[in-house]
Amino acid sequence: MRHVLVGLFLMLSVTSLHGDPKPAAKIAAVGLRIVPSNATLWGASPSQRFVVLAKGRDGLERDVTDLAQLDVMHKNVAAIDNAALRARNQGETTLRAAFAGHSAEASVNTLDLDVTIPFSFEREIGRILTKRGCNGSDCHGGVKGRGGFKLSLDAIEPRSDYAWILNGGGFQVLTPEALEPHTPRIQRDAPEDSLLLLKPTRAVPHEGGRRLQEDSDDYRTIVDWIRRGAPYTEKNSPEGTAAAQIERIEVFPSEAILDATGEHRMVVTAYLSNGRHEDVTHQVRYQSLEPNVVRVNLDGVVRAKSAGVAAVLVRFVGHVVSSRFRVLSEPIPAFPDVERNNFIDDYVFAKLEHFHILPSETSSDAEFLRRVCLDVTGSLPPPHRVREFLASRDPNKRTKLVEILLDSPEYDDYWAFLFSDLFRVKGNYGWVHTFYRWVHECIEENKPYDQIARELIAAQGYNGPTRHYLIDLNKPKPVERVVAESFRVFMGRRLDCAQCHNHPFDRWSQNQFWGLAAFFGRMTNTRWATSNVVFDDPNGHEANFGSLGDSLIFRPLIHPRTKDPVTPTFPDGRVLSDTLRRDPRTHLAEWMTSHRYFAETTVNRVWGRFFGRGIVDPVDDFRVDNPPTHPQLLDHLARDFEEHSYDLKHLIRRIVTSRTYQLSSIPNESNIDDRTDYSHALPRPLLSEVLLDAISSASQIPEMFFGTGAIVGTAPKGSRAVQLKHPAAYECSFMDAYGRPLRKTIREDDNGTSLAQALHMLVGKTYTTKLAAKGGRIDQLLSEEASDQTIIEQLYLATLTRYPSNAEENGLIEIVESSPSRRNALADVLWALVSSREFAENH
Repeated sequence: MRHVLVGLFLMLSVTSLHGDPKPAAKIAAVGLRIVPSNATLWGASPSQRFVVLAKGRDGLERDVTDLAQLDVMHKNVAAIDNAALRARNQGETTLRAAFAGHSAEASVNTLDLDVTIPFSFEREIGRILTKRGCNGSDCHGGVKGRGGFKLSLDAIEPRSDYAWILNGGGFQVLTPEALEPHTPRIQRDAPEDSLLLLKPTRAVPHEGGRRLQEDSDDYRTIVDWIRRGAPYTEKNSPEGTAAAQIERIEVFPSEAILDATGEHRMVVTAYLSNGRHEDVTHQVRYQSLEPNVVRVNLDGVVRAKSAGVAAVLVRFVGHVVSSRFRVLSEPIPAFPDVERNNFIDDYVFAKLEHFHILPSETSSDAEFLRRVCLDVTGSLPPPHRVREFLASRDPNKRTKLVEILLDSPEYDDYWAFLFSDLFRVKGNYGWVHTFYRWVHECIEENKPYDQIARELIAAQGYNGPTRHYLIDLNKPKPVERVVAESFRVFMGRRLDCAQCHNHPFDRWSQNQFWGLAAFFGRMTNTRWATSNVVFDDPNGHEANFGSLGDSLIFRPLIHPRTKDPVTPTFPDGRVLSDTLRRDPRTHLAEWMTSHRYFAETTVNRVWGRFFGRGIVDPVDDFRVDNPPTHPQLLDHLARDFEEHSYDLKHLIRRIVTSRTYQLSSIPNESNIDDRTDYSHALPRPLLSEVLLDAISSASQIPEMFFGTGAIVGTAPKGSRAVQLKHPAAYECSFMDAYGRPLRKTIREDDNGTSLAQALHMLVGKTYTTKLAAKGGRIDQLLSEEASDQTIIEQLYLATLTRYPSNAEENGLIEIVESSPSRRNALADVLWALVSSREFAENH
C-alpha cells in the first residue's frame, strides 16, 4: 500500500483481495475520529483493534487506518502495532491519530492484566472451529456432518462437539447411536497426529481444503489442549476466575458506505456475563452474502468490488450478527431536507441519506389513491370518487381517506380474505363457514392480534378457530405439522428442518422442535362427523389427534431420535410444570404472543403486504443468514405495535400515512437499482382474486362463482372473489390461470407469468365477453350517448385511477373514430387498459 498526501487530498491505491491494484480515489478530509473512542483492556495479553475514519467533503467516511499516524501517549501502558493496541502494564493512556491536518483521540484503560482466563472448550476450540468454517452448514456443521465427522453449526452445542471429537463416529438421524467406524479426532499421546489437525492442515487429504497453518496460534492452541489431556474445562481454577459467558456480540460498522475503491475494517466486540467486554475481531468468521459487491478477508477487512448492497455475517461461538455495506458509484454531495410524517420516515430516510440514495418524489394524488385503495381494501375506487379526490384541495385528504378505507366493509372483507389465506380457511361447508365467520368477525371488530393468535393456538371445543386443526375431514394434521406451521405464522421462523435433525442453517435444534410439539401432544377430537369437537384430553391421547374410540391409555409423544417421551419445553429450555400441563397450549399461546418474535413477525408480514417485500424477506423466514434491511425500524415498529395493544388498524395506519409509503414509483438516477431500501415504490402484481375483482369493477359485470365439491350452489350475485370463504371451492377459469390458494399450505405469492395467463388474456371470457357485455360499463355509457372523450376518460378513471394524458386521449379518439364499430373499438380500449401492467400491478 502506498500513499502520497497533496494538501488535503489523498491519492489512495488499494490492493484487492487478490493483490490487484485498484484505481486511485481522492479524499478531502474535513474531520477525523477513532473507533472505539473508549477501550478497556483486561485479562492476560489483551488487545484492541481500532479504526481511524476520515470524513470527506463529499460526506463519506473512509477508513484511513493504514495511512494515519498512530501514537500512544504512555508507552509503558500500551503499544500500538498494526492498528491493534496491546497492553503492557496496568494504567490509563490515550491513543492519538493524526491524518491530513486533523487529529482524534481514544481513551484507553488497562486493568487486571494478571488474571488468566481459564480454558474452556466452548470458547477456545469452538471459536477456532467457527472461525475456520469447520462447523459451517456446508462442512461438518451440516445435517450429517462430512467425512464421518459431525459438528454443531457455529458451535451452538459444544458438549455434543466435544463428544464427537473425542469419540468419533457418524451421525444418524433416527438414533443417537454413532455410526461406525468410531474414529476419534484426537490422539492424546501424539497430538500432532490428531485428525483434528492433520485434515485442516492438509497433511492428509481433506475435501475442505487447507483451513489451518502449522505455525498459527490456533494450531498451537489445539496442540496444547490435546497435550493437556483435552479437558472440557480447566479444573481447579482459582476462585473468581471462571470463564465468563458470552452474552452477545456487536460489530462496527453496522452500516457503512464504500466508494468504488473503498475498504473498511470491522471491529467485533463480545459482551460477557461478568460485565466486561473484549475485542474478538480476529477470532470470528466473516461471510459476505454478496461477494460480487464486497469481499471480506479473514481479518475482517471489507473491500468493494462493484456497486450494490451487501450484508456481511459475523459468526462467533453460537452468535451471529451482520453488517450492511453499500458500494457507491458516485456520492451525493448534499442530501435534501425531506419532509417526514412519522418514525418510519426517520429510519428509512436516515439510511437513504447514509447510503447516498435520493428518495423519489411524493406520489401524485392519483397514484396514492389507487395504491392505498388496493392495499387497504383490495378494490379500485369508482370513477366519481376518483374525480372528487383529485379535485379536492384539502391538505389532509390523504389522512382522511385512510380513515374512510379502514372503516369500510371492503376493508373487513379484504383483510378477512388475507388472514383466511394465512390461517388456511378450508374444509367442508359447515367448517369453512364457521372458521371464516370467526376470522371475519376478528377483523370487523378489530380484535387485538395477540388475542386472535391466542384463540387460534389454544382453541378448544367446537368453534371457528378449532376448525384450523381439522382442515380436512377425518384427516387431522399431525402434530409436527401443527407446531411448524404455528411457528411460521406467528413467530416467523421455519422449523420444519428441525423435525428430523438440528436445523442445518439456523440455530434451532431437534430437541427444541419436539419440546414445542409436546404442547400439542394431548390434543384429541371426537370424530363426530361435522360436529367434531377438539380438546386437550387430560388423559392424553395420541399426538396425531386420536379419537375417543382409540385406547384411553396415555401414549406420550416420543422423540424420534432418542425414543424418549418428550415434555412441553420452551425453546429456552424451561419445562412446563406438571401443574400447568392440563392446558398446555394456553401457556404456549401466552408465551408466543408475549415474545418479541411475535410482534416483529406480525409487523414484518403486514409491512410486506404494503411494500412487496418484508424488512426481513421472505416475511416468515427470519434466520441468522437472512438479516433485516432496517433492524432499528423493525424493532421500533414491533414496540409500537405492542404499545398500541396489537391493533392491526393502527399498524396499517402507521404504514400508509408515512411518506415512505407515499413515495412515487418513478425512480431517479440514484435509486433506480434500489430494491431493498424503500427509496421508491416498487410495482407489485395484484393477487389473482384482486385482479379478477378489478376487471369486474372496470367492466361493471360481476363474476359468477359456481361452487364445487363440498360447497354446493352459487355465490350471491355481485360477490367479489375476495369475499369467497374458500376460493378454491369455486369454478373459475381466470383463477385457474392466474393462481389461487388451495390452502393446503401457507400461501407464497407467485409473481411469475405463464402461457395460460397469456392465452386467457387473449381469448378468456374475462378479457373478452365480460368487457363489452350488455349492461356493462361500455354499454351504459353508449346508452347515455356519451362522447368518445367522456367514455375514454371514464374508462381511465375506472381502471388506472387517473385521467388520460392529452396524447393518450387524442390517439384513442382517433382510433375509435376510424373504426367501423364504435362499440368494438371502445371494448378494445378497455381490453388494452386492463391488459396493461399499469392495471395489473399496484405501484
